[in-house]
Amino acid sequence: MMTESNDQTTGDAPPSSLPENLAVSVEGFPNEEAALAMGRGMLTAVRILGRYIDVGTLAGITVAVHYDAALRDLDRGIEGLPPEERTNDEELVGVGKAVLVKRGGEVKTYLVFEAGPVCCLAQEKPDESDLGLAIALIAHECAHVEEHALRERQFPGTLLNKIEGAVPALLQQFSESFWCEYATCRAAAPFGSDQGGRYRETLSGRLERAREKARDAIKAYRSHHDQRRVFQEVGHAVLEPLRMASYLFGHLDGLAEGELPDVAAELPTDDEVFVRGITRLVTQLRGLWDRRDRWEIHEDMWILGETAFDVVRECGVGVRPREDGGAHIDVPYTHDTLAGGPNLAELFAMALRGRS
Repeated sequence: MMTESNDQTTGDAPPSSLPENLAVSVEGFPNEEAALAMGRGMLTAVRILGRYIDVGTLAGITVAVHYDAALRDLDRGIEGLPPEERTNDEELVGVGKAVLVKRGGEVKTYLVFEAGPVCCLAQEKPDESDLGLAIALIAHECAHVEEHALRERQFPGTLLNKIEGAVPALLQQFSESFWCEYATCRAAAPFGSDQGGRYRETLSGRLERAREKARDAIKAYRSHHDQRRVFQEVGHAVLEPLRMASYLFGHLDGLAEGELPDVAAELPTDDEVFVRGITRLVTQLRGLWDRRDRWEIHEDMWILGETAFDVVRECGVGVRPREDGGAHIDVPYTHDTLAGGPNLAELFAMALRGRS
């Protein structure tokens, strides 16, 4: 079922940036009446948000009961790109996504939502709590539309560029992950002012066993010797707290009036590696925000990835480029990452490493 936008203003309100005739596809609803109500509710919400967040490059919206299938089936207009998947791990399950697409040769953003969290928009008298959560979710994804458009205007074509070389590609991947969530949460914060507790709780969960998971992954590496695997496992354990800190401080900075929050005071940990790394990351994010429309080059954000590499290295795994474009993973021997304690061969390896 499709619903299309039309009017752009109401009374004395500022004009909405919502494109005219934007279509909302509603999939999997039990009947046409419910689908039409869902489409109208979503358009109303995005139209209102569009007065404060620039959604002018929005290509379309899908609200789907079967969210994973909707992501897989989305036509991105670009050959060779793998289908999108929801975030899904032991602590976070995604229910909304802003997907880059090409329409008419232009890079735009398409929004896909799981029906459950936003279905209250189809009700005449939605529960206030449900409505607040739905608006916070939609505002967050609309802010991704604005952030994508800002970078595409500054550096045309860079959003979908493939970076050559394993290490530069990782720098870009990590940097975009931190920057996009910080900028999006900062822009969307006024529309979900009560989301800080959720971000802080998730960050606390990510931090709780991060160092332990990293050490366990390195100990396992002593047996399996798979460099890609150890980097992925340690990287996930160590970088997820940095990513969630990007959410939290984007949100807190977006609500701040005057002086921005002290980073260390807001962190649910006293681990010096993470306090130092997250403080550096947030300082860099704030600097990028202050000049977000004046970056000299798109790679200005790569300082964020360099910070990520430094934190991973402090947790036991280093990465450096190879001449062939690949990445060499360094996993130095330390007393706490020897599987089952140091044996004679490992002690010799440590000694030789110290001499080299």
